[in-house]
Amino acid sequence: MSLFNTNNFERQGNTDNDQHLQTTEDVCNAIINLSETPLRSIKIFTPDLERHLYDNEALRKNMLSFIRGNRHAQIQILVNDLTDALNHGHMLLRLAQHITSSMKIKIIHEDYTGTNASFITFDQSDFIFKADSSKQDAFQSSCKNRNLKLTEFFISVWEQAEIASQSKQFRI
Repeated sequence: MSLFNTNNFERQGNTDNDQHLQTTEDVCNAIINLSETPLRSIKIFTPDLERHLYDNEALRKNMLSFIRGNRHAQIQILVNDLTDALNHGHMLLRLAQHITSSMKIKIIHEDYTGTNASFITFDQSDFIFKADSSKQDAFQSSCKNRNLKLTEFFISVWEQAEIASQSKQFRI
């Protein structure tokens, strides 16, 4: 199993429409804007559901609309650790607990925990990529070639990951 190679990833493929995102607010706004338009899938690869990016009402509403608007919609999230999200009542975690058929969260297998990158893909075109999830710096692109590379990596990790029991709905 290989980790995702982030070396020069931002320079591969068609870079004409890349947008450099310098602040957390820029990244968050880009995620919210792109989450309004997907047709089939959203895939998130993140160390801990990055509260500063993914824990907001606008994104929750967009994802809920996306799921309700398309019976084939899928949101898949790969995460290293849900501790912070559980402790703070993360909105996406709560959404996943209510919409278990269309939204799944899995814990990344230990073979991939050394991957520092984080990203979100929308269908097979748009994505936002951070080479180092601990930094604010990211870029947004609609390069299908790089989106395909991210999606292939995501799928290979997804197949080995385990469903996060904390994301399942509990019934009493």
